[in-house]
Amino acid sequence: MFGPHDSRRVRGLQQALRERGLPAAEVVDYQSLLSAPERAAEAIAGRRGAMVKLESPGEAPALHAALIERGWHRLGASGPAPQPLEHGELAYQQYWYAGFADLLRSLPAEAAYLNPPDDIACMSDKLACQQRLIAAGIEVPPLLGPVDGYEALRERLRDCACDQVFVKARYGSSGAGVLAYRRNRAGREIAFGSAELVESDGRARVFNSLRPRRYTATGEIARLVDTLAAQGAYLERWIPKPRAPDALGGHYDLRVVALDGQARQRVARVSRRPLTNLHLGNRRGALEAWLDTDSMQALEAATKRAASVFPRSRMIGFDLILRDRRSWLLEANAFGDLLPHLLWQGRDTYQDQAALAPSPQTRSGPQRMPLHA
Repeated sequence: MFGPHDSRRVRGLQQALRERGLPAAEVVDYQSLLSAPERAAEAIAGRRGAMVKLESPGEAPALHAALIERGWHRLGASGPAPQPLEHGELAYQQYWYAGFADLLRSLPAEAAYLNPPDDIACMSDKLACQQRLIAAGIEVPPLLGPVDGYEALRERLRDCACDQVFVKARYGSSGAGVLAYRRNRAGREIAFGSAELVESDGRARVFNSLRPRRYTATGEIARLVDTLAAQGAYLERWIPKPRAPDALGGHYDLRVVALDGQARQRVARVSRRPLTNLHLGNRRGALEAWLDTDSMQALEAATKRAASVFPRSRMIGFDLILRDRRSWLLEANAFGDLLPHLLWQGRDTYQDQAALAPSPQTRSGPQRMPLHA
C-alpha cells in the first residue's frame, strides 16, 4: 500500500487483513517517494500478482505541505512561494493537486492496482471527472463551468438565468471548499458551507470547519468565493434532494461503494442543511427501509453505469441523488471507502478489500500480501 503510515484508512485495511488471518500489507509512505521515487518500483518488484492499493494522502500535514511545494515547482514556481498553512487552512489546492498528480505519474505503470494512478488523478480533479462522466452519457447536475471569482459567479448566474448553485472546489474533498449559494430577485444572497472565513492582516483566509456556516453579507461572500476560486472552482446547478421519509425531517443524498462495478455498501446521508457529508454531524438514514425494490434496482443500475466509466478501478465511492427513479451522479471518489461500521452482506469496505486476497490455505510458495502498499 502506498499512503500515510498511520492514517485511519491504513489502519482499517490492516485490521481487516488480521481478521482474515493474512499478513499485514507493506506500507510505503508517499513522502518517501517524493525524494526517492525508485522505491515504488523496488517495493513492487518480485511481487507479481500482488495488488497495490494507493491510499488517500490525507491526514498527513507534512505530506500535504510537500505536495503543495512540489506542485508549485511543477507549475513553474510563478508568484510568491506557498507559505506554511495553519491547521485546517484551505489554500494552494491547485498546487496540491499538481504535486499529487505528478507523484501519481511517477508510479510504475505495470503494477496491479486496486485503482490505477490515472483514474485516481482524474477523480481527484472534480471538474475533469464530471466532464468524463458526461462524455460517457452519465447524468450529472448541469455544469456551469469554472469561475475565477465572485463577479464571475454573478455574471454566470445572470447568463444562465439561475439563482441557486453549488460552488465547488475543483480539487477539494469531503465537502472542503463547497458552498451552497442562493440569491433572490430582491438581490439578497446566502452562502452556506463548511468554510470559515477569517480576515487576517488585511487578507482573507479560509479554514475547513466541522461547523457549517451561513453567510449573508455580500462582502463576506465575495471574499470567500474569491479565495476559493483562486485555488480552482466551478459551478454546478443545485439539484433538490429528496426529503427523508422519517419524523426527523431533512433531505438526503446517497453514498454507494462499488466493488468491481457492483453496488455494495450504501447509506443515505441526511441533513437539514445543503451539505450532507457525514463528518459534518449529519446522520445516516435507513436506506433499505426507505427505498422500494424498484428504487433500489435503479440505484444499483446507476452505480454500475457510473463504475463502467472507470473499468480499471475496482472500488469507487459514488455520491448521487435518486429521486423518482431518476439519478444524478454528484461525485466519483477514488478514496470513498472510509465508512466505519457500514456493512453490506456482513462486510465493510476494508473487509471487502481483504477478501480479494487468497486465504492462507490456498496459497502456494512464500506468503505475500496481495493487497500491498
